[in-house]
Amino acid sequence: MRTFIAVDFPQKMLTKINEITTYFKKETPTHALKWVQTDNLHLTLKFIGEIKESKVGKVKETLTNALQGQNAFNIQVGGLGMYPNKNNPRVIWLGIINEKPLIHIAKNLDQALTTLDIKPERRAFSPHLTIARVRKNTDKATAMLIGKTLSQFRIEPLGDVTVDQVNLYQSKLTPSGPIYTILHTVCLNQV
Repeated sequence: MRTFIAVDFPQKMLTKINEITTYFKKETPTHALKWVQTDNLHLTLKFIGEIKESKVGKVKETLTNALQGQNAFNIQVGGLGMYPNKNNPRVIWLGIINEKPLIHIAKNLDQALTTLDIKPERRAFSPHLTIARVRKNTDKATAMLIGKTLSQFRIEPLGDVTVDQVNLYQSKLTPSGPIYTILHTVCLNQV
């Protein structure tokens, strides 16, 4: 079973993000980018990957324990970037403002899940919202054009989002795109 831990966004924020991606689709080559469906947008805190179904209960318990005492907090979506960079974009993303609580949670989850033999991340956690990926068959010149075009835009903060729960998801990959199913939700303390 393919799994990950993530934070979701309210419909109001998804609508704003959809307006941005709809505009960007008009500004970039049609078949060069694979856009993330707005309904599938989430902020991944920890990609677990394939685990046995028998381990899901332990992951749920570990997730609940790792988030015990964590208060709800606000973040904002704003800024636009590309991994690894604008000259060779592979991933197009929106940034997260007030990301420290997310970094703290991701670090705690990473450490807690090692007790279940789930490998920790090799890179430091950098909160972002992936909105598109450059397709593998896109030539270098087209990718550079995408980077040049999108780097001209500035995304101002889109408003506050209250992070008050964290979800464990199952991800089923299908030809028409991934299907996400919530397996477990941990509600954060309301202050």
